[in-house]
Amino acid sequence: MLHGVSKTRGIWLSFCHPHLSPTESAPQTLHLERPIELYTSHDLEFLFLRLKSADIGWRTDSKPTRKREIRTAHTAQCMYLVEGGRWLLFASNTGCITYFDLDASILTESVLIPDQFDACAKIHVTMAIDRDNDSALLAFNLAVSFCLIDTPPPDPKAQGVQIWRVELALDDQQRGIGLTVKHLASFPLEPSVTNFSCQSIGGPHVALSIGYEDYQQTSIIDWKQADGDQMNYPRRLLHLPSGEIPVCLVFLTTVMIILIKFQEAIHILPGNKLFAVTREGVMIFDYSSILEKTSLLPVGSTDPTITPLWRASNTGTNPGLQPSSISKPFFCSRSIRFSFRERSAVHGVIIDYPYNECPMEPLGRVVKFAEKLDIYTKPHECYGYNKAAILSNRLGAYSFNYTWPDEQNDDTTLSVSLHTEDTFRVCDFGPFLDEQSGRVVVPANVTIKRHRTHDRIDIWDFALLYK
Repeated sequence: MLHGVSKTRGIWLSFCHPHLSPTESAPQTLHLERPIELYTSHDLEFLFLRLKSADIGWRTDSKPTRKREIRTAHTAQCMYLVEGGRWLLFASNTGCITYFDLDASILTESVLIPDQFDACAKIHVTMAIDRDNDSALLAFNLAVSFCLIDTPPPDPKAQGVQIWRVELALDDQQRGIGLTVKHLASFPLEPSVTNFSCQSIGGPHVALSIGYEDYQQTSIIDWKQADGDQMNYPRRLLHLPSGEIPVCLVFLTTVMIILIKFQEAIHILPGNKLFAVTREGVMIFDYSSILEKTSLLPVGSTDPTITPLWRASNTGTNPGLQPSSISKPFFCSRSIRFSFRERSAVHGVIIDYPYNECPMEPLGRVVKFAEKLDIYTKPHECYGYNKAAILSNRLGAYSFNYTWPDEQNDDTTLSVSLHTEDTFRVCDFGPFLDEQSGRVVVPANVTIKRHRTHDRIDIWDFALLYK
């Protein structure tokens, strides 16, 4: 009798329910691809037990419970692991976008967007997604940007931004079996644009941190207005005070365009607020008063157009930070949070939301999770809400667990070794971490060649339960 009760759908639904929405001290930790009514008792049991076992496996074992390798038929310029850990996207130097279903028993590559132009050896490609939380099925807008490093593009598609709608494809039993895509918009970039440092998309806007003529700025563009073949689309430009160089970018809500010199990334928050991690510390700005422009700013523009509403200085932020040194934003019920590394310590930022409007009270605060990490080389890294995966040429691959001050968790385990490679991994991006599935994705190419191919990828599962 008890065995039968344990398998009833209502029991597993009650176990999953607390993880389907944020709390005051944690974001949503379980993301569904379909309406919950379509999930059987067995489906819910698997989701809940995998979520719990992912945490156990990460904290108590130094090796993955399963390790697999996949190969892409294209030269991967960048990758993206969709929230939930199932779908891994690749963008190539031909404009082709492919994906793998990492929950499948046999890992095969599927084409989402076919080749769009001839292969370009020296091309920058970036991807970002904006998940549609109002959709009953998994759906997100995908922004893909291309630019050539040092030659004029032979094809306009190789120098521009594309927005696509990606949705879950269902079979006759209403189970997800793949992804479908629909083109929404595209617009060109100036020929002088030669690189990207980061990109983000939110609602009808896309944010690009671009480089041109030895100068950098961030553009936030209404992609619905910009759709077409003209370059005079509206953008909002923002200068930070001299010397305050942001090092992080993710897009959360509406704006038009932002400019900052030599930034690696920024985070746009609801309510016309801008979050930035710079050499001078972490800051919040209000950009709503800045007027729109229809072209890039002149090279060498340095006059500040905005000052921070709040800053936390003396965090010792490392000038060598990359976009991957800062997490995506995490939405709790009463705050927006970030995790980030500076030098040898990991910090968290807690921004009260709705924002504290009292001028006598700070908009946010910084907390410290861990220190003395002994990272001596420039690593590749990925930060989640409670976990981080780090690739370092000196130390191999390893992880951290950390706990926020208001979490009900007495586990203070830090610096748990994930895996050590016999030889160094030479990569340009990754790793990618999904806390829900306990999955880590890392480039597997081990080479000393000047031009690496990034066609081999390792998939590490730390959950004790997997499909």
